[in-house]
Amino acid sequence: MQYTDNEAALIGGLISTYFLRPAVSAALKDSYTRVLEHLRTGRLSAGDLQQIQKALTFLTPTCRMSREAQRDLMGVNLKTTALLRSCH
Repeated sequence: MQYTDNEAALIGGLISTYFLRPAVSAALKDSYTRVLEHLRTGRLSAGDLQQIQKALTFLTPTCRMSREAQRDLMGVNLKTTALLRSCH
């Protein structure tokens, strides 16, 4: 199981928008920059999936989105949980 192109784009967009801002610490930016690179190249590790899950958990209640976008975000969050379970 892996992310679809749309799911990867949603994850990448959220991470880029919220975690690569100038006000974000350098360590957090570096961490999410690596996650984005692994997402783009299809080399996600369990650690990357945990970072994605943390980002989704943090952003879900803070993002103002349409119902469809919220549903997409929930779907990606569920898939991330499933991917993490398959890593163990």
